[in-house]
Amino acid sequence: MQQQEPYWGRRALDFVDAIEATDSFAGVVTQFEKIIGDLGFHAYIMARIPSPGESLMQSTVANGWPPQWFELYNRENFKAVDPIPRHCFNTLNPFEWKDVPYDREREPAAHKVMMRARDFGLNEGFCIPIHYDDATAAVSIAGERPYLDAETRSALHLVGVFTHSRLRALARPAAAMPARRLNEIEAEVLRWAARGKTAWETGQILNLSERTVRWHLEEAQRKLMTKNKTATVALALVNGEINL
Repeated sequence: MQQQEPYWGRRALDFVDAIEATDSFAGVVTQFEKIIGDLGFHAYIMARIPSPGESLMQSTVANGWPPQWFELYNRENFKAVDPIPRHCFNTLNPFEWKDVPYDREREPAAHKVMMRARDFGLNEGFCIPIHYDDATAAVSIAGERPYLDAETRSALHLVGVFTHSRLRALARPAAAMPARRLNEIEAEVLRWAARGKTAWETGQILNLSERTVRWHLEEAQRKLMTKNKTATVALALVNGEINL
């Protein structure tokens, strides 16, 4: 499992290429399950964080949780006390479940959710918040003893964001796609950003200054009303503004 440093970054980029070429919802899910499985994760959920009065079942995009855990989570309304989705509203960065802040003494119900998850083999988890202009979502994956280091965390961040975006795009009827908001150069710099290129590298490719590239990225973020570059790329993919 402990490969040379570029290995998982390369795997993530190859994965993005593969799912962008896949027109089947099930095909994307299969590829996602394979790459996270190679890192020791056997369960996952991709969902918009439910609003009050909405169940997790209603907001789920793809469900790879153990069936008994998913049923229990919904039946006991664990979403109301689970500290993981709550933390997604407060951070742009992926985090391990063990690092989510909550007070065990003052929030026994929150601690109960974390402990009950272990009964289903969800001992360690990694959550990727995704902030769109109209909602907050998450890709949460778990396993008994998954492999996580700095490189795999970055790779999983990319994998999670692009998988969620691709599945949303495949599930959305073509007629519902919004009108384009980005101009040609904004879309082009986002395409290179999606492939992991820095502003300087993109400038070299497109014969632009690094400052100009950053300005176009900021304009794309402003037009799509997103909070960071990753969210801008994800929303541009979902809306059909860019492709890979």
